[in-house]
Amino acid sequence: MEDLAILVGIILLTIYSSGFIALGLSFIRNKIWQIVTYVFATFAILSGIWLGISLIDGNGLFIAFIPLTLGAVAIWNTTRRNARQNGTSLPPAPPNQNFS
Repeated sequence: MEDLAILVGIILLTIYSSGFIALGLSFIRNKIWQIVTYVFATFAILSGIWLGISLIDGNGLFIAFIPLTLGAVAIWNTTRRNARQNGTSLPPAPPNQNFS
């Protein structure tokens, strides 16, 4: 029984640490680390959804909220910093097309 508790603890530690790693890496401006941030954030979001679905009867939504939020904030921060680094805050507007 203790082995099962240790396994569950390791799984939860992996899920939560991926969100914290993604959030920490989102402040680095290197292109390679941005890709790594997206990988960890995607894993945190998908595993958070998995936790929420599998533990829906108990407190699964609260447990799933933490990695979901960490992954979403990491992606938002990386995208925001990348846009600021390139000098754009919004996607470029389409050109004005006059057909007259």
